[in-house]
Amino acid sequence: AFLVPYLIFLFICGIPLMALELSVGQYFRKGPTTVFYSICPLLGGTGYAMLTSLFLSGTCYVVIFAWVLFFLISSFMNPLPWTTCGNSWNTENCFARNGSDLNMSGIPPSQEFYDHRVLQITDHPNKFGPLNWELALLLLAAWVMIYFCVFRGIKWSGKVVYFTATFPYLVLIILFFRGITLDGAGNGINYYLKVDGSQLSLARTWGNAGTQIFYSLGTAFGPLITFASYNRRSNNVIRDATIISLVNCGTSFFSGFVVFSVIGYLANQQGLPVSKVVNQGPGLVFSVYPAALATLPGANFWSIIFFLMLITLGLDSSMATMESLSSGITDACPKLQPRKTWVTLGIAIFMFLIGLTSVTTGGFYIFNLFNWYSAGIGLFVTTVFEIVAVSYFYGGNRFAKNIGRVINKPIWLYWKVCWYFLTPAMILVVLLFSTINYYPIVYGNNIPYPWWGEFVGWLMTIGILCGIFIPAIYQLIVTKGTIKERFIKLAFVPKTEEEMKADLACNMNVGDQTLPPPPYGSSYSMYSYESTV
Repeated sequence: AFLVPYLIFLFICGIPLMALELSVGQYFRKGPTTVFYSICPLLGGTGYAMLTSLFLSGTCYVVIFAWVLFFLISSFMNPLPWTTCGNSWNTENCFARNGSDLNMSGIPPSQEFYDHRVLQITDHPNKFGPLNWELALLLLAAWVMIYFCVFRGIKWSGKVVYFTATFPYLVLIILFFRGITLDGAGNGINYYLKVDGSQLSLARTWGNAGTQIFYSLGTAFGPLITFASYNRRSNNVIRDATIISLVNCGTSFFSGFVVFSVIGYLANQQGLPVSKVVNQGPGLVFSVYPAALATLPGANFWSIIFFLMLITLGLDSSMATMESLSSGITDACPKLQPRKTWVTLGIAIFMFLIGLTSVTTGGFYIFNLFNWYSAGIGLFVTTVFEIVAVSYFYGGNRFAKNIGRVINKPIWLYWKVCWYFLTPAMILVVLLFSTINYYPIVYGNNIPYPWWGEFVGWLMTIGILCGIFIPAIYQLIVTKGTIKERFIKLAFVPKTEEEMKADLACNMNVGDQTLPPPPYGSSYSMYSYESTV
């Protein structure tokens, strides 16, 4: 059932939002912290809200990176440590199932390895426990790797991406062809593609699909605007947004076949239906899938390449996070631009220190808070304000006209309809139903967190939204005039000289079939008079 809302969100929200953000960054040549002041000063803090979400989600993302490093190191052990019971971390409930043990039950050794060896998790959020030094050192190693991938700037990290962006495709293709040849793979794929109509009526299903689109494409977080600001202004950004979105989500769809073919094989090996084997959240990657790979001949090899793939994916996402945060700070404080390397180091150290709270023996509960609240209601609200700023205050037609002029391509009606109506309406409906059907954060078998979990989570959401509202209130206070005059002055940005020259050129072209010579010299801005017309 997840695929249906996922595809709807892709074409109504995902692709239009990616086109909008890439166009914003490329046209204005600015990052998130400054670009919205050129669009709508009243909502200039939208970029700060984006980077706050990015900071929170990026902090917990690198914790996952540390888990991956733990599993990668463990993949060199023979036998794989998550395949057997009787280890020091196993409990009496550990049970290694096979097809002949249909009437017996217990906790899989892979789950106990993840819970008790990697996480060393306590049984309640109130029990934080001591620091897990192994994970702390791996978290430090992860941040060192990320820093050395980005410390020399965008050109250096661009070279790193040549490897980190292509290696996962090689591994996915290898795992795909291995997976579909396994017994029971068809059952897993059928489960993956099956549509459960009852789930489509749940707001949670649509909310999860929307959140996944935002995570997958990186919309409303800031990196798209940041990287697009480095583009040539004449680059066909609409084409790029469409291709990138389709390739990205097509890769996610293809990855589902890779995962569920192997899960179907594991279910067949254990004599269980696929629904009893599959798991949600981190458990799918760190318990179910490693257990499935462990049953294959050459299990160490398959585990090594799988976790190496996850490391390259983690590096890609973390490099985007660091570049966006450091550029956001140096854009807001230009005096720091010559010291951007040190700014990047400071961000890495700060995020590492915060991440240490997630690698205590009770740290998984903190991680869950970051994961739950960093990209929920706050992210949806930020997206709505982003669209309002561009489409309604700056003007969707004006923006489309500007983009069409600099890329020398017409902007289709589809984009305008989405930017004006479909995308914000879709997000508002999901936001409304998610709010109505809101339920507190849970752990384990749907056990609610203590009061402080909900409190901390809402502080994160409020912190994201403060990025929008505090700058808006400040601008209204310091701007002179009546309330109405202040609002008009801050909400609506007058046309730039470049826009007025382009309008004049177009009017002259309409009024006379023969174009007069350029009245502003041989060129203006970075485009010739003829190409602008």
